[in-house]
Amino acid sequence: MAYRKPEVIRSGGEHPFPISPRTIVIAVLVLLLAIWLIRGGPAYTVAPDEEGVVLRFGRYARSEQPGFHVKFPWPIESVETPKVTEIKRLEFGFRSSGQGPSATYVSFMDSGNLLKEAQMLTGDENVVDCSMAIQYQIRLADVRDYLFNFGPNDVEATLRDIGEAALRQAVGDHPIDDVLTTGKLEVQQEIEEKVQELADQYGMGIKITAVKLQDVQPPKQVAAAFKDVATAREEREKIINEALAYKREQIPEAEGQGEALRQEAEGYKAARIAEAQGAVARFKAIALEYDAAPEITRTRLYLEAMNEFLPRVKLTVIDEEAGVVNLKALTGPSSGVVRAPQVGAPQGGVGAPEQSPAAGRGGRGRADR
Repeated sequence: MAYRKPEVIRSGGEHPFPISPRTIVIAVLVLLLAIWLIRGGPAYTVAPDEEGVVLRFGRYARSEQPGFHVKFPWPIESVETPKVTEIKRLEFGFRSSGQGPSATYVSFMDSGNLLKEAQMLTGDENVVDCSMAIQYQIRLADVRDYLFNFGPNDVEATLRDIGEAALRQAVGDHPIDDVLTTGKLEVQQEIEEKVQELADQYGMGIKITAVKLQDVQPPKQVAAAFKDVATAREEREKIINEALAYKREQIPEAEGQGEALRQEAEGYKAARIAEAQGAVARFKAIALEYDAAPEITRTRLYLEAMNEFLPRVKLTVIDEEAGVVNLKALTGPSSGVVRAPQVGAPQGGVGAPEQSPAAGRGGRGRADR
């Protein structure tokens, strides 16, 4: 068998699969075309939470609603798709990251830089530590202002400066008691109105949706004293509320009693008037009878009076012939008998009581109440 010399492939020789420069150029062109179609091609999609802003040679051309759209390819037209429904959040005096159980929170009590951001003076020249959160979103009618008046990161930086200035101004306009307790809602409202006013003046194209004071407290050096003051204030409010509750309970009761007394007085008044009117009518009737028969009427009236009066009378007999007035109580079995008076009695006048045998000689009986 004959010996065969091995082939030696020298470097720089021809490749079994040669790649020509034309092939490389075509591949690069295809890759650039794919990138162009993806990033700047004629078709694009606007998500439901976005608004499409089409720019023609860098100038605003039109706005598009969510959905599939077409445009002139880049570099003639380009599109921006800001998220107009997203609620953005800006934090002052604290920082948070993440959501749910894995969220982290750093307050001004944990960081010196955040403490400088949160520490400020109140209207009565007290120091207070205050953290705040501002929520905002792009205003749909002002998307052009949001995109063109500020750079990509300038909106947040400008809003942070505006928010901090508004926070310090609002806190500086109120005493510390209002900032810590009862005036927090008013302070929040003032901050929101001021931030929105400045954002509109600067043409930022955003809408402030909420301003929330997160943590407002005095410096830790005097926190214990402020806590005692807050406790006393709460006790005062509790006592005031109890007094108001007692007032609301007692006033209706007193009004009811007053109304009952008034009704009773009205009833008494009506009864007395009716009684007086009845007495007047009776007197007038008797007067008419008296004018018709004076003697008979006088006698009848006398008898009626005696009939009402005598059952309550206690009789005594006075002996006029004795040297002294001898009053003998006629009670018991030997008491005198009083008979009904008769008209035209010969002695003693009408209705004179009959002389008792126990009166002695010359004695005469008189009635004594």
